[in-house]
Amino acid sequence: MLSDTTAPGGLPFRVGATSFIYPGDWLYNVERLAGRVGDIELLFFEADGLPAPEYFAQLAAWKSKGHSYTVHTPLSASLASEDEQRRQQGIEEVIRVIEASRPVEPFAWILHVYWGDFEGDKQTVDLGAWQHRAMDSLRTITDRTGEHQRLSIESLDYDYRRIGPVVEALDLTVAWDIGHDIRDQRQSQFMIEELHHRLRVVQWHGTDPADRDHRSLAFVPPEDSKRLLQNLSKIDFAGVVTLEVFREDDFEESLALAHKLIAAEASRAR
Repeated sequence: MLSDTTAPGGLPFRVGATSFIYPGDWLYNVERLAGRVGDIELLFFEADGLPAPEYFAQLAAWKSKGHSYTVHTPLSASLASEDEQRRQQGIEEVIRVIEASRPVEPFAWILHVYWGDFEGDKQTVDLGAWQHRAMDSLRTITDRTGEHQRLSIESLDYDYRRIGPVVEALDLTVAWDIGHDIRDQRQSQFMIEELHHRLRVVQWHGTDPADRDHRSLAFVPPEDSKRLLQNLSKIDFAGVVTLEVFREDDFEESLALAHKLIAAEASRAR
């Protein structure tokens, strides 16, 4: 069993996993993952039914094993929605998760800002109006929580430059889903060249032949994995690289492959 909770070979970032690897709740997954990874992404995809404060205290106690936490906020939150009621509801959902999860002292809270009302929504949207709504929602969240740089806006299925001015204006950070970029064959070198100073989390996963993403790194073209690690090494990235997969087989294969690839890059960089 691998026990190193940081990247092997001296690279400064931490390799993480999600809380949906094994059948069971968040705490069961943390108990099995603690000591094996450097970060655990707690997935709170819904704002309803959040654990009690005592449960979060139990999660926090497991940090003694040496990992940090990132927290993924609800997928239902549509923070730039044209539907004002839905947008306001999304703001409240995100704030509820942020406040509830403070006991685990997250390294980052990860937020989605959809181009429409959900990922994959291809509706026609006025960019200026969309940015205004996103700005208003995210400013409300920062004002009410007092958080900025621990709020990481995830790259989704649109050009991240659309949300970039909002992220910059509010002094937020970036969660770069490189798995989505590879899946969509999207050029994303600018994430390293232009946004490296805001990059806090990288989400790494593959897409299988049936076009299902969040699968093993074995499905990532080797040249893409090597390029990612070379870029992270070049900027001395010291955040979290999450193996964003949701099944035990995918996790085990990805963790072993990630350690092998990272060790090779560390050796090359010396």
